[in-house]
Amino acid sequence: MPGPVREYPLDRCDRFLARCKSRSKAIKVFATGDSWLAAPGGWWRGKSVVQLLNDDDWVASIDPAHPGFNVLSIAKVGFEMKQMPTDHDLIALDYVRSEFARQDKPFAFDAFMVSGGGNDFIPKIQTYVSGGNGAVQIDDAALDAIFDLVAARWSQLLARLVPGDAPVLTNGYGPIVPTLVPGSTWLPLLGIGPWVGPWLLQHCGLDLAAARALVATVNDRFNARVAAIPGASYFDLRPTVAAMPASYWHDEIHFTAPGWKLVAQRWMEALDARAGRTPLVGAALRGLRMPALAGAAPMAAPSAPARKRKAAAKPRTTNSASARRKRPG
Repeated sequence: MPGPVREYPLDRCDRFLARCKSRSKAIKVFATGDSWLAAPGGWWRGKSVVQLLNDDDWVASIDPAHPGFNVLSIAKVGFEMKQMPTDHDLIALDYVRSEFARQDKPFAFDAFMVSGGGNDFIPKIQTYVSGGNGAVQIDDAALDAIFDLVAARWSQLLARLVPGDAPVLTNGYGPIVPTLVPGSTWLPLLGIGPWVGPWLLQHCGLDLAAARALVATVNDRFNARVAAIPGASYFDLRPTVAAMPASYWHDEIHFTAPGWKLVAQRWMEALDARAGRTPLVGAALRGLRMPALAGAAPMAAPSAPARKRKAAAKPRTTNSASARRKRPG
């Protein structure tokens, strides 16, 4: 399995511009954010949300009459909201606009996609949750300070993105499935996560149901803050994610290939609605009848090879395990 490939933003710009000519009716979208747009990113099998939306065959399989999408993305696995307004890769936005201006042609993106904030609070749970022996408490002031910073960076990013009236869509986050099992990657010793499970299940001594309830509370507060940001058009992905079976989960907050397809369908529905098209995927998503994650059963381990490697490995200390963790996205 090939590993991740670093691609420069201007290379993506050139493909976007070429697609503007060959697929002039496609919905033009600029995307920035984290792994909920960029993963798997070559770290495990499957296509990302952006790759799926740019796949004409996949879009046609959902809606044969769809004009398709042309998504220019600078999203990155592990990206924090605080980094996004000053991201150097935003040069891609200026480059595309300047190319059309140079040709004296009118141009505007039809929509913007943003997925951000998860990396700002999910892996930092020990800074706002404390406790032990099965009892925990949330430090409201510490959590609000994180969310205040996320909201401030959102305002800065919106000012950078929107000289116009194109909608800026965002998906929020959740649910999160606390676990002690990392997601596997193509590198045998590199796992994805976990971020909240070790703190809640081991350090704080919560059982799985209590850990899920706590992260749901934090997630609800985060989604409420993002939904209230002026200028951002929020849609709720939690029902789609909560309906996924255990086999669709890769780690605490990421998905396997079938899961990313469901997330991409929900994005497709949201983009179509804001671009003036009648979404055709809503019925399919609402027809899902999968077991919700709120049940008591723990999430299955990501894969048999991952379980074998974990069983064969020597016990690690907390510090050595955390050094091998990758950001959640």
